[in-house]
Amino acid sequence: MLKFSYILMKVGIFMSQPSDSKLSKRGLIKFILFSLLGMFLFLAPIPDGSGAFNIPLGFGIDWLRGVLGTVSLTTYGSNVNFGIHHLLALIAISLSFLGTLVTYIFKPKFIMNNDKLREIFRSSPVYFISKAIGFVVVWMLFLGWGPDFIINAHTGDEMMGLTASLMVVFIFLVPAIPILTKFGLMEFFGVLIRKAVRFLFRLPGRASIDLMASWFGSSAASVIITRDQHEKGFYTGREAAVIATNFSFVSLPFTLVVADAIGLLDRFWLFYLVVCIVCIVLAMIMPRIWPLRKLNDDYLPDVGKQIHEEVPANMGIFKWALRSATKSADSTTAGQVARSGAYSYLNIFMDLIPIILAWGTLALIIFEFTPLFNWISWPMGQLLRLLQVPEAMTYAPATLVGFFDMFIPALLLGRTAPEATRFILGTLSIVQIIYLAETGVLILKSKMPLNIGKLFAIFMIRTLIALPIIVGLTWLLF
Repeated sequence: MLKFSYILMKVGIFMSQPSDSKLSKRGLIKFILFSLLGMFLFLAPIPDGSGAFNIPLGFGIDWLRGVLGTVSLTTYGSNVNFGIHHLLALIAISLSFLGTLVTYIFKPKFIMNNDKLREIFRSSPVYFISKAIGFVVVWMLFLGWGPDFIINAHTGDEMMGLTASLMVVFIFLVPAIPILTKFGLMEFFGVLIRKAVRFLFRLPGRASIDLMASWFGSSAASVIITRDQHEKGFYTGREAAVIATNFSFVSLPFTLVVADAIGLLDRFWLFYLVVCIVCIVLAMIMPRIWPLRKLNDDYLPDVGKQIHEEVPANMGIFKWALRSATKSADSTTAGQVARSGAYSYLNIFMDLIPIILAWGTLALIIFEFTPLFNWISWPMGQLLRLLQVPEAMTYAPATLVGFFDMFIPALLLGRTAPEATRFILGTLSIVQIIYLAETGVLILKSKMPLNIGKLFAIFMIRTLIALPIIVGLTWLLF
């Protein structure tokens, strides 16, 4: 690396500017090393031995799940096998609710005088109730006691599995994300492809890193990166909302899981091709129409604008990209990364995890034990019939239930629906992007100018635009 920096210096990158704009060797080395590490962790596709691919971060997550294992808790009356990651979720949800309760009643000074702790534990009434519901649900599941509609395998149990799985994902994501975002990689690519990304998607160039993080990593990773960049002044409210609702689609490995669940592994290349085409088309359309077009396009007032992708007239694009990246890497310290990571862990485990379990369980209860989705999906069934989708009315609920959880449509379709129906609605479930139990909660708990009404509107608009495109591509390529 030292030799590389020496070569760059010899060709004039360090010497072509006045002394106050020279690049730091230390910053350049940090940029190169951490950027390579970040791209490797999030983007490098490695064969997993089964004919599929995964990224190093994915291998780490899978390894940790294996290490945690499962523990039978039948002595406590539970019929559910809890793993250690389930226990971690139980502890986090319990501490979150009890900490919030203590804060409301006693207002301890160490919480009330700390902005970040107060933000986490001084929740609004809606989120306080959500934490209380999460607390009740997690203990019912742990003890194996409660009404069947809560501890049912298809409601609370399923959401507990998702919540425990997300615990493991976040354990790895939180320390890994700064490697990708704080050492210049986003600045470097942001400058280089700024014009193309701005023209196509009305976004800054650094948004391409968000896209790659979700494409190869996870939608949760992309939303966390977007939230972090928004709160640090690199995205406006509108830009952050556009990225979170258009670029944060599920990862390649999860798409493979969905294809397998609906019996389409043999057509996976075609399945994923349609997903990619439709996602790109939607990412070009959605920022140009309501509601995303009308969102506040300002930076957060307490941080202001921190992004500088515009290239000065007296400097080449590559040189400016390298300078921006090096400056970012040089100013990042281990202490900053550690403090940011500690707050992210608190925010996720004390605030988001309980809400994910509470809202996800309620949504699954409505889906499993009421006819609500059959009623509200009637218009979608008529649209599917118009588009000549086989057994349209039977599988119409699959067009809407994904709003609550990404995997419910695949469970509903299974392997029994007609193949064309599985292909069309399976693809749709991937490109809808907004899943309340995972990315939706992350978005709602951020400072992005989005509420649940706008999220549902975006979900429906994406669905209505995507369906005819998917059907057309299906009949053309299938």
